[in-house]
Amino acid sequence: MKRLYTVLHRFDFEGRHIDSDIWCAGTAREEQQQRGQADSPGVRAEARMAELLDALPQREYQDIGIRPFRVTADGVLFGLVIERHGEDENEDDWAELYPDNLGFSAPWDGEYST
Repeated sequence: MKRLYTVLHRFDFEGRHIDSDIWCAGTAREEQQQRGQADSPGVRAEARMAELLDALPQREYQDIGIRPFRVTADGVLFGLVIERHGEDENEDDWAELYPDNLGFSAPWDGEYST
């Protein structure tokens, strides 16, 4: 069962993970059944994200660099996790953003692979 989450990760100025606000708005099935309704999971998730963002002091949109981190909520892994996908078993060559499975690799420029 796919769940729909609103997630806000917070980092310090050195890119270290401080905390995460992770909230389940409902399931994908509920969203399909209630799409367009005022209390659908998608509408609730967007409202929750707006609340979280509005509560951030001095919010600015810009590129950031973060360090790897991991958090588990409801048995689901969230975070930027270092992995090894290459030929050298001793070299970290990949970072995967969970739970969305977005992969990042050199040249570490923000481009991702799905």
